[in-house]
Amino acid sequence: MASSEELFRRIVGDERNGFWLTLLRYLLWVCSLIYGLAVWLWLLGYRWRLFRRSSLTTKVISVGNITLGGTGKTPLVALLARILQEREKRVAVLSRGYRRRGKGIKIISDGKKILSNPQEAGDEPYLLAKSLRNIPVIVGKDRVQAGRLTTEKFASEILLLDDGFQYLKLKRDLDIAVIDAANPFGNGHLLPRGILREPLSSLKRAHLFCLTRVDQARKLGELENRLNTLNPKTPIVECIHSPCFLRKLPDGPQVGLERVSGRRVVAFSAVGNPEGFEQSLVKLGAQLVGRMRFKDHHRYSVKDLERIARLARNSQAQMVVTTGKDSINLSQDLVFDTEMWSLEIEIQVVRGLEYLSEAIG
Repeated sequence: MASSEELFRRIVGDERNGFWLTLLRYLLWVCSLIYGLAVWLWLLGYRWRLFRRSSLTTKVISVGNITLGGTGKTPLVALLARILQEREKRVAVLSRGYRRRGKGIKIISDGKKILSNPQEAGDEPYLLAKSLRNIPVIVGKDRVQAGRLTTEKFASEILLLDDGFQYLKLKRDLDIAVIDAANPFGNGHLLPRGILREPLSSLKRAHLFCLTRVDQARKLGELENRLNTLNPKTPIVECIHSPCFLRKLPDGPQVGLERVSGRRVVAFSAVGNPEGFEQSLVKLGAQLVGRMRFKDHHRYSVKDLERIARLARNSQAQMVVTTGKDSINLSQDLVFDTEMWSLEIEIQVVRGLEYLSEAIG
């Protein structure tokens, strides 16, 4: 995800940065100081036990990060769920359900069937519910209560907390910090000047580092040295986002990745790292003739799809491709002249699988 300063540059253009960019930097710096103070007091409250932390009777594994944007948390949760399921563990997924409609705790999937829609679930929990069989998915802002309900209703042995690094209210047995190796910490500043939710020192809480997109990293060695300095005893696992198949939208069949090779493609997405998605298409041999990017978790309107369709026609595209996550947020009210597909990906561990396997138990 771009920092506020980068977004400003895109809007006004580099030739007009001068005074206004300096002013923006100052204002964002002041806001970052205020935000940083609030985060420091919040962390101090938990360190001094001023804020209560609750435990559950089940094992809790948190998967999260300290930055905004897509690092690969949700695909990693799906991978861990499948590994634990193969070990015959009763596992369930807890998520906040970011930008979902409705309040309270809601069962999105009981493991056998999906009981909600994308709007009520949120795009990422719904995507997990679609891809995970025999694994319940529950959303709720209060994940302590959601965890208790899940344990009672499904007799779960292990709960996977999706995007839980900042949810200190619930004690966890394992804290996995997911870091995008292609863009680990943005410009190094806290929100809103940068993309950091917490200072880098918070990574000392992590029991395991999971680096994603290591195949796109420019300075992987420097990043790992920095993490070893921050938290020398924490193992590092290296992963990539691995495309696995294409799915024809809205509800068509799966086909092999070779379908995009040599074809003129328009890509659109509303994810934290659109560059990673587009680069994956290029690596698969696609000729990228157009791209359109939206804010993360964007729900597409008919007008949005009309714009995409117009870009595809003007670019003489043979295919329009989006992400699996974005396919959840598409309106079904427009029929495309051009074939529309979603590129489905999974997390693949390329180094340190033994650390991950041992840690999750």
